[in-house]
Amino acid sequence: MAISYTVEIKTNICDPLRSLIYSEFAPVDVVFDPEFDSSRMTRGEYIRYWLLDSTEVANHSDGETVEYDIEIVYYFDTKFDRTKKAFDNVYSDRFEHLKSLLKTNRSYNDGTYRWHMLDLNTEPLQTVEELEEIEDEQTIAQRFLVTITRSNFR
Repeated sequence: MAISYTVEIKTNICDPLRSLIYSEFAPVDVVFDPEFDSSRMTRGEYIRYWLLDSTEVANHSDGETVEYDIEIVYYFDTKFDRTKKAFDNVYSDRFEHLKSLLKTNRSYNDGTYRWHMLDLNTEPLQTVEELEEIEDEQTIAQRFLVTITRSNFR
């Protein structure tokens, strides 16, 4: 018997997450990429997200419940302002805005059920040099670790 198959991660996690963030932060780039890309810093900031892992937490007779671990990193260029002044006037507001957006959408339904639980952990503000071990990079980053739980039923 043939099975029907949907790419659950792309269709119900990655694309809706990107759409949610981009609609709030446009025209800032929001890209699915595993590491920092300095060429994306054309506006002095960009957001990167990447799927780290997925874990099946329950297996039902008609589907499963899966947790998806995702890294979201908001990057800001610091070469135009002193870091302290820039943080006070720009970065802290943008980081808190992203954090609030994610918390507000702990469950997400854009007309189609996407997920029913989003757990958010925030890491300390770091330089890209510290976070991703890229030397001489004049960028700071706020890293969010997100776990999205979704049930897939057939």
